[in-house]
Amino acid sequence: MKGYLTTCDGAQFELPTLLRWEFSYTGSVPCDSFTLKCAYEPAMVETLRRAVRFTAREDGAVEFAGVVDECGVTCDEKGLQLEVSGRGMAALLLDNEAESVSYQWATMEEILKNHVAPYGIVCTGYDAVTAAARYRVANGSSQWKALNDFASLHGGIAPYFDKTGALEVKKNRKAARVSIDAKTPVTALAYCDKRYGVIAEALVVDSKAGVKQSVKNEAFCARGGTSRRVFYVPARSGTQAMRYTGEYQIAKSKEGAETLRVTIAGRFSAAPGDIAAVSGTKIGIAGNFRVIECVRRFGESGEACEVTMQRE
Repeated sequence: MKGYLTTCDGAQFELPTLLRWEFSYTGSVPCDSFTLKCAYEPAMVETLRRAVRFTAREDGAVEFAGVVDECGVTCDEKGLQLEVSGRGMAALLLDNEAESVSYQWATMEEILKNHVAPYGIVCTGYDAVTAAARYRVANGSSQWKALNDFASLHGGIAPYFDKTGALEVKKNRKAARVSIDAKTPVTALAYCDKRYGVIAEALVVDSKAGVKQSVKNEAFCARGGTSRRVFYVPARSGTQAMRYTGEYQIAKSKEGAETLRVTIAGRFSAAPGDIAAVSGTKIGIAGNFRVIECVRRFGESGEACEVTMQRE
């Protein structure tokens, strides 16, 4: 693994051999993050002061691209060492506040142009959605919120950043399938099934129009779930927007409800959104799980991967 820093004037600097690194991939929010440690030389001081981006490459392929948040230098019995940490490209949208604006007819193209493109983020593709009447970006909203709210509420889409830092806004993102079974070198695992907070039914109400729409979490209802929540939407939001609101709230409530975390020795490739077929675990858990976070790390004990998954 090789690390590179890019300065504010576009110059690139290759870091010394990485002694320790950790890359966390989520694809969304909380955004991807990285930490690393390598040898330090005094000549690097000005480069560090101007460093704004970090890129990691392995066998020529980009394994992480993001924003530099912090650089630190230590001097002790281990010698001079540099520590760098930061987040994925989604940080640029989280850290920048949007101006309050009301769109008469908002489109995905317009949202990307106004709230994403100004920060140099590359969008590899997006699905157009029905133009939203009276979409409003509230005062104090981040650029991420402006994008995410529009995509999720009006298109049922979760914006996704891949490991190269590119943005994709598509309903049916291509997901790989991976296997975790008795032959996988699993060193640790943890399972949790949390029912509290999971919504069984979302009742979406347009008070002025006198319209109600019920959206149910069928899988949770089949397991005896009974929790109902009521959500109010702006007047004349429309049936489609109301359904998306209910589906979005149910999906958010399920995040982290039934999770499986597995630590695997050595290199293991998985990305958020991938489907893992789990079988042969020592605790008897099996089935299809969707990867929600993958952490790759390397240090004195070698390389390992920690995969956090949610039941499909």
